[in-house]
Amino acid sequence: MSAPPTEPPHDGAGNSSTPASNPLPTAILRPRRRISALWLLPVAALILAGFLAHRTLSLRGTVVIVRLADGHGLKAGDPVRYRGINVGQVRQVDLDEDLESILITASLQSQGSELARRGSRFWVVRPEVGLGGVAGLETLIGPRYLAVLPGNGAPQRHFVGLESPPIIEAIEPGDLEIIVRASRRGGLRPGAPVLYRQVRVGTIMSLGLTTDAGAVEARVHIENAFAQLIRQETRFWRVPGVEAEFGLAGIALDVDSLETLLLGGIAFATPPLDEAGEPVRTGHRFDLADEVDDDWLDWEPVVAIGSSMLPPGLALPDCQRARITWKQGLIFKGAKSRQGWVLPVERGLLGPADLMVPGEKAEEETVVLEVAGRVVSLDREPVWSDPGLALLEATLPTDCRRWSSRRIRAATEPEDCIAVADPASDPLPLAAARLTAHEDGWLIDQAVPIDETFHGAAVLARTDGRLLGMVLVNDDDDEVIVALLPEDWK
Repeated sequence: MSAPPTEPPHDGAGNSSTPASNPLPTAILRPRRRISALWLLPVAALILAGFLAHRTLSLRGTVVIVRLADGHGLKAGDPVRYRGINVGQVRQVDLDEDLESILITASLQSQGSELARRGSRFWVVRPEVGLGGVAGLETLIGPRYLAVLPGNGAPQRHFVGLESPPIIEAIEPGDLEIIVRASRRGGLRPGAPVLYRQVRVGTIMSLGLTTDAGAVEARVHIENAFAQLIRQETRFWRVPGVEAEFGLAGIALDVDSLETLLLGGIAFATPPLDEAGEPVRTGHRFDLADEVDDDWLDWEPVVAIGSSMLPPGLALPDCQRARITWKQGLIFKGAKSRQGWVLPVERGLLGPADLMVPGEKAEEETVVLEVAGRVVSLDREPVWSDPGLALLEATLPTDCRRWSSRRIRAATEPEDCIAVADPASDPLPLAAARLTAHEDGWLIDQAVPIDETFHGAAVLARTDGRLLGMVLVNDDDDEVIVALLPEDWK
């Protein structure tokens, strides 16, 4: 007997609960939207346009506008130069709207963008012939150009150019600017020299009337190396270009220099320091005498003159030429000699040992040491010596300036120095990279232009101006060394 059919279960509402009547939810998958490749084209175009714009601006450089009263033949395409190299180009030369000036538009290359600062000076370089000489000769063949000297202020784009090159290209820290007052202009001109003992130490920058028109004022620039010469009691006078004396023998002409003959100039003298007063500051005023007082020419102050290679106010050593001679030989006697430089110090003379001590074969009675044209006694041994240097006690003339022991120190590692020999010549820089530690001191690179004329030259540190040693030139080989002073050299 078969089972009766069963009915599907029902809930209380009469609805069937089978899976067919209550299906599960189904996820619907939709395709992901993709950015069309057509949109990439405008984005790439924008990036390319930005790159080209940046490149164009970079090539164009920093644009400056210089206003001048006259263009002096300058034209578009002419260079802008600093220190003899091209740092930009003139883009456009136009008349200003008022027709009273010229506007020069120039672009500076990226390397010259720092020249566009407040205080920078621009002018047109062109051939000029004046009393001071000839300038701008290169523009006779090549193009004229816009020259620039940098300032140190904030960035700036508009400038008023100079009508002529600046008298002083750059004013260095420590330079001195004073005012010299004269009753009349006479032969004074901007650019004229300022002389001390007939050596140029400054320049007249400009001339003009005082505010009440009662006198002429000259702005005078003194180089920082000579600023210590200008004291409260310093006296200034006009330098005559030529002086004539009439006598029975005829006319005698005394021409000071071609420069002062053409430009005029002023000179000054300073009394001994106990009467000279304190060094003056920028802006100090002096009166200009028409003639020199003979007493002023007798003044001989001892003033430390600074050097641009040393910190301001430090003096260079007063090295003296030395020559030692002797005779040697048993049968055929021959004269021998050596020469170089020695330095007067507080205890005597410091210099190369071979200038203080003759050779072993020398006859003692024939040995003569001359320093600055005077014979120095060699009746005693040096008070200190090593294989390279020696210190000899000696009586020196009263006008001989001695080097203070406070400005001497020992050195170990090579450092930037200068070698000072002939006081009339410029010091020779010795970079630390050109010095190599040696058992006898520092070996000087053969690329440095130094020869036997520097034997005994004083070597000073660039950092503090102290004496470290002396140059020794060995005649037997090509080695040149700096013989260093030890701690206990005294």
